[in-house]
Amino acid sequence: MKFQVFARFIIVCLCLISIKVIAQTNYSFAPKHTINNSAELKASLKEFACTGRALYLAAHPDDENQRVISWLNKAHNYSVGYLSLTRGDGGQNLLGTEKGEALGLLRTQELLEARKIDGGFQFFTRATDFGYSKNPEETYTHWNKDSVLSDVVYVIRLFQPQVIITRFPTTGQGGHGHHTASALLAKEAFKLAADPNAFPEQLKYVQPWQAERLCWNSFNRGRTDEELAKDVDVKVQEYIPNLGKSIGEFAMAARSKHLCQGFGTYLRRDDIIESFYPELGSSFTTSPIEGINTTWRSLKGYENIDLLCKELLSNFDSDAPEASLKTLFTIKKALSTRKRHPYFIRQKIEHLNSLIFTCSGLF
Repeated sequence: MKFQVFARFIIVCLCLISIKVIAQTNYSFAPKHTINNSAELKASLKEFACTGRALYLAAHPDDENQRVISWLNKAHNYSVGYLSLTRGDGGQNLLGTEKGEALGLLRTQELLEARKIDGGFQFFTRATDFGYSKNPEETYTHWNKDSVLSDVVYVIRLFQPQVIITRFPTTGQGGHGHHTASALLAKEAFKLAADPNAFPEQLKYVQPWQAERLCWNSFNRGRTDEELAKDVDVKVQEYIPNLGKSIGEFAMAARSKHLCQGFGTYLRRDDIIESFYPELGSSFTTSPIEGINTTWRSLKGYENIDLLCKELLSNFDSDAPEASLKTLFTIKKALSTRKRHPYFIRQKIEHLNSLIFTCSGLF
């Protein structure tokens, strides 16, 4: 009896230690490429062939805009990361009694479930969610600004996004100090990530990276007509025939995974317009991904993969996916000639392995 009590005590202690480590560590999580049929397989092949990368950035779990993430991934085959500065451990819990770090662990899992649906990657920083904050200055009294900024820079250098999108503005209309701080940190990190003198200790693991542009996924609240005139409106609602769903359906299903925050919502097929406000980098007039080169030709040392991807897509036979194995293994061999790859290429290799697995008919 004493042994059972002692064993339970040890298990509880280990769980609490695990929660503490997870809550204070910067982790990234890659999506699993679950493929159920040939239509999804063709969509997955298109995603592999695309090298477009976008990073969506905000303060908390459930701050992300799943409509934009789903649109970028499902309609344009982008690799999309969501960087949540916190794990939401300072929030409320509609479902149970978990608070603090246990709630952060719960909300982390909800984010990962959402990413399985909208296709995004998930990133975090070491920032702690401590509840409501009136302004960034108050936020920084609880966050070590340099440490959190370092984490944001590291994620940009790791993921190497061409486009960075913030959920909130720097001017305070987001109504929460964490929200405003997330936008301010994004603007600083946009420039610092390209500066080899900024956080040079990171360069053992990642390289400097300059994203092409940063924009705000804007809203109308508290803005002047002059500011609103600079918005670029984009219809993000599209029906994806080979997946049998619209962007709104993917997005709302992902949104509904934030269960402890009571964010369940209906599936949409009506028009959805998202607005984007240019902040830094190159300008755009039609879309935040306007003019971005998303082919393998844009990657130095990987140009030959582009032709192989075109061959893969043009010859794909939905009735005989195993016929694609020869080209898939040729791509795998071509990628294996390099000893080191950037993070997003390593994720592409994992994606490639899942394609080989599926085309082989293995289970």
